[in-house]
Amino acid sequence: MTAKPKINIIGTGGTIAGRSASATDLAYDAAQLSVDELLEDIPGLKDIADISATNLFALNSKDMGPGEWLKLARRVETCAEDQDTAGVVVTHGTDTLEEAALFLELTLRTQKPVVITGSMRAATALSADGPANLYQAVQVSASSQAAGRGVLVVLNGEIFSGTRVIKGHSIATDAFSASAGGLIGNAYSGHTFFFVSPGFPPLHGAFHRVLQNDQVLPQVGVHFVTAGDDEQALVSLEAAGYQGLVLAAFGSGEIPEALVPGAKAIAERGMPIVVSSRVNHTVVLPETMTLKEGGHVVASRHLNPQKSAVLLALALATGSDPIDVFTRADIAE
Repeated sequence: MTAKPKINIIGTGGTIAGRSASATDLAYDAAQLSVDELLEDIPGLKDIADISATNLFALNSKDMGPGEWLKLARRVETCAEDQDTAGVVVTHGTDTLEEAALFLELTLRTQKPVVITGSMRAATALSADGPANLYQAVQVSASSQAAGRGVLVVLNGEIFSGTRVIKGHSIATDAFSASAGGLIGNAYSGHTFFFVSPGFPPLHGAFHRVLQNDQVLPQVGVHFVTAGDDEQALVSLEAAGYQGLVLAAFGSGEIPEALVPGAKAIAERGMPIVVSSRVNHTVVLPETMTLKEGGHVVASRHLNPQKSAVLLALALATGSDPIDVFTRADIAE
């Protein structure tokens, strides 16, 4: 008999572990159930993998951040270093899942599958989506096809690159899509399909060294640009001590003229500014934005504001040039 692949599941909380007062309530308390309790509701899971489960956090993902992601990345790395481990699955709340996926992609170097999953409905909800998502995440992580692809996100039967996945709906179970490059595969019960050949996304593991010390990542502020905006909000962010700034600009990187002098002044004083877009499927290029790329101003390319903040923080933490980093993030390596 062929041995089943060993899969480590790391629980962090989130909606997938949430509990509501009744099956029809939209309101619920996140992070109430352990991974072992979640596994009890997934028949057949132990037939496809040898499961080892641990609970690292019990948090609503709105409270996850760089400090928690550093601990999570180190735990994933430890699990992956076990020669008997075939893959690692992380259960995570969906509020900050896209940032966590990018952070893990940029800091982990393992060749083994690392798959993040979650749910849009609490575990006690009518037609909860968590059990199927977790089953499919384990199935994908146990697949030999999943190795050498970087961090993956599996939700609603779809497989996304952790670099490109974005959340586009607050409640629907098909809330996630990809900002560029699209869907890379599908997971059905007993079947895993990839539409692209194996290969790591750009910057895979490029910031691994942040896992090797106890440094606190620099704080990066995000300013959501609105009609009639002026520079006062930017001045406040600079005064608050942020070390980098992301502008969630209009369209392909445009900002009101009233905002331009303040943004330029902040950049000239040495604070890096990344121009992204408040549009869900982001494309901001040097020639499409109001500010000119150069010095301390950089276009985010295909990264939305929240992902841009993650990459900028890691660039600052490692002394990397933001323009070089954001340019390389869009180049297949």
